[in-house]
Amino acid sequence: MSIESKYDFDLDLNNTNSLSLIIGQIKRGSAVLEFGPANGRMTRYLKEELGCRVYLVEIDEEAGKEAAKYGEDIVIDDAENYSWYARYENLRFDYITFADVLEHLHDPEKLLKKAKSLLKQDGSILLSVPNLAHNSVAISLLNNEFEYTSTGLLDNTHIHFFTKNSLDHAIERCGLIVSKRFATYAPAGTTEIPVTNASVVGIDESYWKSRPLGEVYQYIYEAKKGFEFVTETENYLHAGTYPYYFQIFFDYGEGFSEENHKTIQIAVHDEIQKLEFDIPRGVRAIRVDPLNGACMLELKKIYQKKEEKKELKLRYTNAFYQDRDKYIFTEDDPNIIFVTEEEEEFGHIAVEFRFVTIDKLKVKAIAAYFESVQREMLEYRKQITEEKERLVRELSASCDREVAQVKQENEQIKQENEQIKRQLYEMKADTNRTRQQLQESHVQIGEYAQTVDILTESTSWRVTRPIRKIGDFLKRI
Repeated sequence: MSIESKYDFDLDLNNTNSLSLIIGQIKRGSAVLEFGPANGRMTRYLKEELGCRVYLVEIDEEAGKEAAKYGEDIVIDDAENYSWYARYENLRFDYITFADVLEHLHDPEKLLKKAKSLLKQDGSILLSVPNLAHNSVAISLLNNEFEYTSTGLLDNTHIHFFTKNSLDHAIERCGLIVSKRFATYAPAGTTEIPVTNASVVGIDESYWKSRPLGEVYQYIYEAKKGFEFVTETENYLHAGTYPYYFQIFFDYGEGFSEENHKTIQIAVHDEIQKLEFDIPRGVRAIRVDPLNGACMLELKKIYQKKEEKKELKLRYTNAFYQDRDKYIFTEDDPNIIFVTEEEEEFGHIAVEFRFVTIDKLKVKAIAAYFESVQREMLEYRKQITEEKERLVRELSASCDREVAQVKQENEQIKQENEQIKRQLYEMKADTNRTRQQLQESHVQIGEYAQTVDILTESTSWRVTRPIRKIGDFLKRI
């Protein structure tokens, strides 16, 4: 692998890094001479998004051919051979960029002086270099360690090293004036060097957190030809350190590791902060470490930033206490794991949050307080449960009594209904007998009337009439 090709990765403008800071200084439509473009990740943006005319100098032929697609012209050669100067000496540029290039050169000052001659009068040189005085390097040296790494502060291809003062002196010797200073930050324990602030015996962690510029990972400078061309002078370097940071780790299916993460410095204030991240393809879960210390966190939103915002799904948190979007972490390594709803790609995500740090001395007190609150809540829940069970038992017993009484009343009503049915049956039977008797009586009366009629029409009845009259008279007297 060549020196430049191992830095072949996608351009990320959503997060603070050396390339995003350099691009942020370049005006639309400018003429740019870019040293070390690698595969052209910044070149393409300058051309397609800012409409710049970009000329290139690249040592790696394969990477250079890729970058040349977006440039006006390219010189494929070692920059310290200066063939680029012969090619471009009649051109003048608004900006000349050295993004992580100077540390790979034997004599970076000589190259800066030569490049300066190709600047327009009010042009700028934009450069970034790693900080050799980073806490992680200092900690390693105190432990008698100095090991090169494949990338980063002690990249095994670096042959020149810088601190803030040495960089300032080098630029001054080149006849340049620094107009703006920027930096990226990474606390010890978050870089490629495997040490932490606790790695030196006898030195408290607080020393490393308060060491001036000890967490600066890279310096990013804008330099001009002279004071008369400086329209803005800004210093974005923090006087001390920026000890708080937000991290996001990626799980590709094999768990989370220190190799797959992004780190962003965050300020301490009461306002809602918003961060955005491009999540690489193939990531199945993300772990958000909102702060490098104990804190109370309000996670307002975490969502996929698409046409329709989609909230991420909480899988796990090591929070001591959590209620919806409120979290309390008593550990120094708080984390929350999220996945997408349908196991789709994360894409671009946004996080909105605010936090309050918790002093280490107060963590135990807070934990003890919440434990006592939890005990009280458990006792209260126990009492509520017991009262609920008692009420259920009483209600159940009352219901049983009511049901038994209703059953008894229903049985009594049933018996009364049966008795009424029997009485009705007997009354019906009596009625039928009475009706039959009446029918029989009607028959007898009819027969009697017929007999009377026959008798009154008979001769005997007429002959005895005078006798009956005498009998009636005698009854009256």
